[in-house]
Amino acid sequence: MRHVRALLLALSLLALVISCGGYVLLSELRATPATTGEPVEFVVAPGETANDIATRLSAAGLIRQPMLFRILVRWRGLDQQIQAGRYVLSPTMTMSEILMVLQSGKVVDDIQITIPEGLRLEEIATIIAAAGLVSEEEFLAVARNGDRFRDDYFLLSSLPSGSTLEGYLFPDTYRFAPSADAETIVRKLLDRFVEQYSTIERSVRVPGVTVHQIVTMASIIQREAVLLSEMPKISAVFWNRLKPQFAPTVGGLLGADATVQYALGYDPVEGTWWQRDLTVEELAIQSPYNTRVTPGLPPGPIAAPGLAALTAAAQPDESAPYLFFVASCERDGSHKFATTIEEFRVYEAEWLACQ
Repeated sequence: MRHVRALLLALSLLALVISCGGYVLLSELRATPATTGEPVEFVVAPGETANDIATRLSAAGLIRQPMLFRILVRWRGLDQQIQAGRYVLSPTMTMSEILMVLQSGKVVDDIQITIPEGLRLEEIATIIAAAGLVSEEEFLAVARNGDRFRDDYFLLSSLPSGSTLEGYLFPDTYRFAPSADAETIVRKLLDRFVEQYSTIERSVRVPGVTVHQIVTMASIIQREAVLLSEMPKISAVFWNRLKPQFAPTVGGLLGADATVQYALGYDPVEGTWWQRDLTVEELAIQSPYNTRVTPGLPPGPIAAPGLAALTAAAQPDESAPYLFFVASCERDGSHKFATTIEEFRVYEAEWLACQ
């Protein structure tokens, strides 16, 4: 009789332990790692096991008990149901909710942005912020610190100390994960610049120039040219104006209005960084970027040049010693090119007459 009572007592204790254990397990399944917290991106690689996923979920603070996650996956037979992809999960989600998301296959799409040629850093920052990636302030804080990247990119070796990455963030179409931070974005644009510049670095036909000078010239060409076909001629004009033999005519001045626009910065009246209506006073603004009053190249690029402008800066048209260009009356973006001041005055008078 005593054996029966002992057996019944043992069974009761076992049932109690199982009941308590089940309650604890159920409570853990319903629990969340935190009551508040920012969503985080979680990537499941193709072929990744439940064990690996559980370990990484725990490391990311998304679950508290990786072993319980593994048990839950196997108990529900979900080993083959978790879909590879990129997800957004939250520490406020339960383990069951996370499993449901990982089975859904509803992956987070990358964010696509297009950066046109000829934009300055502030304009690029606006595009990135509008896409919902990082704020303008976060992006600019990184992009204005060229020293931060110099050691990692050989093509930045001629970048002056204290410079921004103006001109080096290559204009193109990109795709970013929604969780991409400012440094990730900047590095991807820099990587594309390196990739594109490598296609021309062995064919530079301007003697003794640095990468920084090529990029600076390319940025001016990008802002001054309308037609791609004219970029090599416009490049020739600017490089020629820097040659000592033409100093008596042009005084070593590039005379590019785009550099004046850059020096002036944002114009609240026109609502643009590239003010169109420049006054006589504005054209004479004292700035190292104003190439109408300061000889030589400006300290650095004024915008992000594309590959065509970079190529033109590296390979100017050598067919004629052009020193001037002026918009034509065709209104198709074309220009007329001149080698003498007299010829330029004729073209300038024609352009003024057709306005």
